Amino acid sequence: MNLIRLIVIALIIYLVFQIFKRWAANKNQLTSQQQDKQKKMVQCEICQLHVPEDEALQRDGKFYCSQNHLDRKSD
Repeated sequence: MNLIRLIVIALIIYLVFQIFKRWAANKNQLTSQQQDKQKKMVQCEICQLHVPEDEALQRDGKFYCSQNHLDRKSD
């Protein structure tokens, strides 16, 4: 009888631990996804529009939102 009670308690502890591990993994995954969404924003020199840095065009250390604005600055 005591052995069965010990096995049941151990099983409950194991299940609680597994649930906690999955919850923590999901929480970490959501946090990393949110950090990916938070991109660095830069401002266009012509229209002052903010665009993600990886989508902006750059020349001479200045950022532009489109090819049209980049070409306008070089004229």
